[in-house]
Amino acid sequence: MKYQFCIRFKDIDVNSAASKAVLDCNRIFSECGYQDYTLTVNDNSGKLKYYLFLLRQLSVFFFSIKRKSIVSIQYPLLSINAVFKYFIKATRLKRVRFFCIVHDLESLRSGGTDDKLIAEEVRNLNCYDTLIVHNEHMINWLTVHGVTVKMISLKLFDYLSADFISNGRADAAGSIVFAGNLAKSRFIYSLPQVKNKQFDLYGPGFLPDGSQVNKNLAWKGLYGPEQIQKELMGSFGLIWDGTHIDRCDEILGNYLLYNNPHKCSLYIAAGLPVIAPKSSAIGSFIKREDIGVLVDSLHELESLTIDDDRYHTMKRNVLRIRSKVITGGFFSDALKSIENDYALPG
Repeated sequence: MKYQFCIRFKDIDVNSAASKAVLDCNRIFSECGYQDYTLTVNDNSGKLKYYLFLLRQLSVFFFSIKRKSIVSIQYPLLSINAVFKYFIKATRLKRVRFFCIVHDLESLRSGGTDDKLIAEEVRNLNCYDTLIVHNEHMINWLTVHGVTVKMISLKLFDYLSADFISNGRADAAGSIVFAGNLAKSRFIYSLPQVKNKQFDLYGPGFLPDGSQVNKNLAWKGLYGPEQIQKELMGSFGLIWDGTHIDRCDEILGNYLLYNNPHKCSLYIAAGLPVIAPKSSAIGSFIKREDIGVLVDSLHELESLTIDDDRYHTMKRNVLRIRSKVITGGFFSDALKSIENDYALPG
């Protein structure tokens, strides 16, 4: 028997990119035959009644699990991370296998310098039998910091979507789009310094002052994660973070060294080649698949010239990968790999 154990918080923002990734995985789990067991809670882990409720729900799940089952988890589990490892250990009595898909590593996303936080997260992750993580860069980081269980590279997050005709340009002369939580992306206010390029922004939190309003920087609106891929109009999608346009800095910029930004999957679903930092983990995928341009500084875009033949090559490669991204192909491949390891029937 295969189960997906879902932790859903009542106040979750269903319009965020993070929730889109989780909901897409839920759907792929279901399509691959995983039985859904959902625990819906408030994030109020400091209250005794929360832990009593959690204990009762986990007990119900424990007694419902059949021997030698496989249970999947979407990580991190937020307020139940600290206690869930004990539940995993208890299920060993039933010879249950646990694996998780890692969406974020809190110890790494917060800077990767807090040894205590890293050690705690590594202990949590080592309780699972297998981890599905973003890429080889993340696997290497986790290995160095003490993760010993088997890890599988997802390579790229999926972005489930009905097929549609992309609004993207057929050449490289169009705008560069950036989608996400703009309040966290302070570098966007320096984009007008990049000459000869048009930048179009999508998402919440754009608050320019008068000096930052420029004809080559425009806010195009706020769309939900099920609609935005149909609204992006341009030639490239941009992956960048931090406060500067000449380098990726601060905590979020550092995280790009290890993670697969979900916006990369969004851009591919929209049919757009991608611009990303050379140093980023996702840059390895972009280079290998020839689906975009890598730069050390956004000022390099001022002198970037791409002829139609070169752009069409990148575009064809994007569309090839897109067919897999919008149908859940990457996550499905990872699930098949795990099930083969566990010798489970499909």
